[in-house]
Amino acid sequence: MALRNPALALFCAVVLLACGGGPVKRISPPTASVQQLALQADGSWRLLIRVQNFSNVEMTFSALEATLEVDGVSMGDLNLNMNLDIPGSSADVVETTFKPAAGSGLPKSDFAYFLHGTIRSSEPEGKYRFERNSRLSPVPGLADTWR
Repeated sequence: MALRNPALALFCAVVLLACGGGPVKRISPPTASVQQLALQADGSWRLLIRVQNFSNVEMTFSALEATLEVDGVSMGDLNLNMNLDIPGSSADVVETTFKPAAGSGLPKSDFAYFLHGTIRSSEPEGKYRFERNSRLSPVPGLADTWR
């Protein structure tokens, strides 16, 4: 009988300690994709880049360094400084202008793109590699715009 009471007390203490930790913070690698591409009059591209936070905590994204390829041809590098606070399991968009490599044109129909590089976060601090393959299609009613 004397052994059962201390064992029960120890079990209860362990159960109570396990309950006190709170929710687990899961940090998952983010990704980026092209949400929209619009050809500008000067030949540059206006890009809307979607940054997706797959973590269950808010993250502050500070930089994106990536290479953009269209139909297998490198268009150049993106280097964005940003200050995006994105809640857990959510996304936000950053806008930038991009001057593609000389002689790079866009097809009038849909096309494949490949965006790959790194995303940096300042809170929590980290550097994450990402790769994104997808397609963009012409937007009806908006000339020289793809989504």
